[in-house]
Amino acid sequence: MTNSGSKGNAFALKGGSVMKFYKTTMGIMTLGLLLMGWMALPTTSLAASKKYLSLGTGNPGGTYYFIGAGFASLMNKFVPEVRVIAESTAASEENINLVLRKKMDLGMAGIHALPPLIERKADLSGMRLIGIGHSSDCHWIVRKDSSVKSIQDYKGRRVAVGAPGSGTLIGSKDVLKIIRGLTFDDFKPAYLTFTESITGLRDGTIDVGLVQAGFPVASVLDLAQHHPIRLISYSNDEISRLVSQRPFYVKIVIPSGTYRGVEGDTVTHGSVSMIFCRQDLSEDLVYKLMKAVYEHPKERDAVHPQAKQWSLEYIFRAAGYTTQYVPFHAGAVKYLKEKGVWKEIK
Repeated sequence: MTNSGSKGNAFALKGGSVMKFYKTTMGIMTLGLLLMGWMALPTTSLAASKKYLSLGTGNPGGTYYFIGAGFASLMNKFVPEVRVIAESTAASEENINLVLRKKMDLGMAGIHALPPLIERKADLSGMRLIGIGHSSDCHWIVRKDSSVKSIQDYKGRRVAVGAPGSGTLIGSKDVLKIIRGLTFDDFKPAYLTFTESITGLRDGTIDVGLVQAGFPVASVLDLAQHHPIRLISYSNDEISRLVSQRPFYVKIVIPSGTYRGVEGDTVTHGSVSMIFCRQDLSEDLVYKLMKAVYEHPKERDAVHPQAKQWSLEYIFRAAGYTTQYVPFHAGAVKYLKEKGVWKEIK
């Protein structure tokens, strides 16, 4: 897993081109998603025969929201018998719980959300893996004039740690403990969504903001346009300690200039993400949903810069750990065997 840092760089957008990219394409991307969804809407005569599925995504300030909505549109377009509805949620932990309770059919989550459930001996038998893709990249953000220069400086400060029910909250507690021995007793934790975290930095009500999403993140781009910021970078020892102890984390380097005014590369970690579903979805249905996403790369990759990582090249990343607890769905296995890439994971 430690060699994944270079892969993080592979999806970078350099320098000033980032803001230009978002200004010119975010509107196009949103319109495209709406048009794709409109094209997939059922006619009145066919509506009754459609199978409606819910897909849990995340906060509108994060990457799950965009990728989930885009993938739902692809599924609607290329699997005419379904209507997949992407829903905004608190993300990882909530999505897992909703699928296990059969309140949702599909969900997105960071694999780092699994260990606490495993420790609590939660019954995960009701969920199955569809695919593994992009990393959700940790952005520890401070105002440029802040005296906080490193993770160690978080002591006594008001630090955003993620919203209740989110994988970000689970991860921040685990990561800070591993890399610096910090607990939530060492600082003032703020249980905020990504959007609230950005607002807190703007208003000066928090010292350290946290957004965990595949870079470049639209909300962080916007913040940097109006308020000078810095990103907190890990030391070599910190990132090495983390990825050596947690197989579902990878080293990520956010290149200099990704965000306005942030000079110098930022070393951080990414949590590998998965799409999963209810165990009782049919093999044929999951097979078709996979084909919709994986066999239309041009449309998939247009959803978001990080969507490129939802390819067969990355589908087994961290699978050795994940499938011990959440095996691939039979429909996913059928598709991967058909493509000649299936691996028996031990």
